[in-house]
Amino acid sequence: MCDASFTVKKINFVSNITQSITDFTSKIGSNIKETLIPGSKEEDVFTIIDGKKYDSELLKVATELTEKVEEITIEGSKLLFSKIRDYDDYTQIEKQTVAYIRKNYKFTPEANQWLRKEIKKWTATKTRGEKVSDPTSSKFKKKTQMSFVFTNLKDAYRWDNLSNLNEKPKTPAQWAGILLSIVFVLGILSGIAYGIKWNNQDNQWNSEGLSSVHGTIINTDGEAIEGAKIEANNKKAYSNPQGKYYLYDLVGDEVQITFTMEGYGDVIVWINIRSEGTNILNIELLEGNTLKYDYRKDIAEPWPPNYALAPIFMISAMITLMGSSAALLQQNFKTAIAGCLFGIISYGFLIGSILSVIALSLLLVDRESFERKR
Repeated sequence: MCDASFTVKKINFVSNITQSITDFTSKIGSNIKETLIPGSKEEDVFTIIDGKKYDSELLKVATELTEKVEEITIEGSKLLFSKIRDYDDYTQIEKQTVAYIRKNYKFTPEANQWLRKEIKKWTATKTRGEKVSDPTSSKFKKKTQMSFVFTNLKDAYRWDNLSNLNEKPKTPAQWAGILLSIVFVLGILSGIAYGIKWNNQDNQWNSEGLSSVHGTIINTDGEAIEGAKIEANNKKAYSNPQGKYYLYDLVGDEVQITFTMEGYGDVIVWINIRSEGTNILNIELLEGNTLKYDYRKDIAEPWPPNYALAPIFMISAMITLMGSSAALLQQNFKTAIAGCLFGIISYGFLIGSILSVIALSLLLVDRESFERKR
């Protein structure tokens, strides 16, 4: 009898699934544009008060600054000024919004003077160009949907925003955003790990080049047989006193090996071999007729879709990052939910999927945070 450990024929599935991966990623891209990425709606940019348009973001900042204190301090004026100059343009809408804020919100004298001085100094150095990026400008051209994704990412992970997040109590939605950030990292690492595994599998099933086979020859009593002849591919070897043999420089991905010893029946074995790896074939010789064994296998490759896991995990992780930024900013509930769903797909060594489910639960119980941000 004999036992064998060997490698089977390499079957290359990569070319067969390339098109399916391409189709999958294309569908993801088109769905992102339609359902995941917020557009630039006029109602998000402007607030109408008594028939006049005002900058929604500036009004929001002023309101938040006066929630706990009666007067806006110099620090508050600095925050307002940073929002005024964020697009490097001072529009008519912003001017009337600043005037409205000065009239309807209280400033400390120092804060009011500082803001007026800084705006005057900044606008004096401005030269208006043709390209306008401020959405409150009449010359503003709407950005593409993808540009808003990167704007959200930039805003969510700005240092000052992260500092504020660390200092203030966090809402469930913001906790969800933090969890999704972790899921993003785990998803990327998971994709890299599967990519490395894929590469190792490809090498493992490589049958090109020269191969070798070795093993031990024994009799029915378990005693080593010395001097047995082993032949394969015009190569010949003999077993040593310990019954061990070594065959080198074999070519191909399968080979027929014949074991011959006086007083015993011949043993003929077909096996698959690989050039990178261990090919072991242990043989037990019996008295009597010739014995034949065929241990060749047709399929032992990993399941074909395994090859697509690395890109799927990494693409899902990137969409999870979009959801994370939406949750941290508490803007666009659908994008945040989509981030959770793709976080589950990104796997992240299973930890990422579990964290995504937790983040999804936090978002569902804190939807009001997104409503208040509108």
